[in-house]
Amino acid sequence: MNEWWLPLCFITLVLLALSVALYPLRKTTWFAAVLAPILIIGVAAAYWRWGAWSTWQHYRQETERQRRVEAVLQTIKSPTELVDRLKARLQANPDSARGWYLLGRLYVSEGQWQIASEAFAKAHQLDPNDIATTVNYGQSLWQLNQQRFDEQIRTLFTNLLQQDPDQPDALAMLAMDSFMNHNYQQAINYWQHLLKLAPEQSEEAQMIRKAIAKAQQQLQ
Repeated sequence: MNEWWLPLCFITLVLLALSVALYPLRKTTWFAAVLAPILIIGVAAAYWRWGAWSTWQHYRQETERQRRVEAVLQTIKSPTELVDRLKARLQANPDSARGWYLLGRLYVSEGQWQIASEAFAKAHQLDPNDIATTVNYGQSLWQLNQQRFDEQIRTLFTNLLQQDPDQPDALAMLAMDSFMNHNYQQAINYWQHLLKLAPEQSEEAQMIRKAIAKAQQQLQ
């Protein structure tokens, strides 16, 4: 019943508005009788197609999806059980990029970087343009490479910046890579770009300013 209150209120307001708009035509009854239904149907159709009804339906769907997720999580007693359930789902649907990404995140939470990286690799193969997947895949490779960069890792984050020049993870990782390779001016450029994205008085902004100052000292 709750899902119908919004369109009903809208249609009621339309009827009231039409009663006022058509009042001057009260003497030409046939014209008002024909015009009123046409206007009501047209406005209701527009509302259904473009108005708040679609927004309300989307909200209802998202709320229901969240409710189902929470219901499932309440039945899970341990992270291991969650991993097992997700792996079972992926056996039935191995082409789910989102599923492989979530599995990778679960393994990261348990510190299992090797298995996490393999899951992220599958997710990235299925959806190479997903930013979150690429970030996590690159970071997992960096962890496995003893927190050092190689061409594969560098390429992943460089491609991310081509996709989104304001991607903060890519800016931070490439700044660190540039600094470690003594390319201090390039590191400063990345950090200055990142600084524009951070809240001015935030802890992150303070850390970025310190990193920039350290790189500038190396240039002197």
